[in-house]
Amino acid sequence: MRKRLQANTASIRTLCFNSMLDETVLKRHSEQYREIYNGSYKLFITIFNCEFAGFIDESARRVGCLLHPFQHGGKDLRDHGFYGAELCENHYCLSYFYLTAAEQRLVIETVDDWYLYGLTITDIDLVKGVFTVLSNLVGEAIDPLVVAQHEHLKCIVRSFWEMKLSWPFRIQDPNSFGKYLFKGEEYFEIEIPYSAFNKKKSPYHRIFLSLGSEFRSAEDIEKAEEIISERCHLFAEAYDKAREKPK
Repeated sequence: MRKRLQANTASIRTLCFNSMLDETVLKRHSEQYREIYNGSYKLFITIFNCEFAGFIDESARRVGCLLHPFQHGGKDLRDHGFYGAELCENHYCLSYFYLTAAEQRLVIETVDDWYLYGLTITDIDLVKGVFTVLSNLVGEAIDPLVVAQHEHLKCIVRSFWEMKLSWPFRIQDPNSFGKYLFKGEEYFEIEIPYSAFNKKKSPYHRIFLSLGSEFRSAEDIEKAEEIISERCHLFAEAYDKAREKPK
């Protein structure tokens, strides 16, 4: 992914530097990369991978549209993209609509890595699952600004998002992503067979789904619950202490 974004960024920046950013050279860029990015290997073939996504800052920490008017002194070049300027201008991801402002802010305040941020902010189940579990534990909706003021709290919350990268019970299927299994234009939600292990539905079920969990025994479920429970209680203890401090 990083190599792809770097290639796009370098290509467009070179064109800008040479004052050659016109329809011909942008078309050439599309011809070089669009087919490569949208081949048969994609998990979900109906989702388009834009060849004009790249790093929009010098430190390569922010990912965005390389054709956006903010990148070109107000000149909008997005009509050269697959969807065109009008659709890009008015499109918002599902997280924009389904995550509350507090849930969005909790992610923003605790993630400074572009890759982890992308994985997390688009995972509605994970964000809502973590926010709900932690809020229930402390007895109120957690305040992301309180979290932002304490590095220890930020680290604990970040550890929930980092499970996207290192969850030991992730389903081992190359066609899986999060809680979904993909096959061409179709996708299916995974199931967790609690009854097969004589277990009740876990209080962390929503989080388990978002992490693409596959359990092979009751012991697996118990170990997974322990991993999340430990993080939850570390957070609750630290959050209570943070609230006790005078503002």
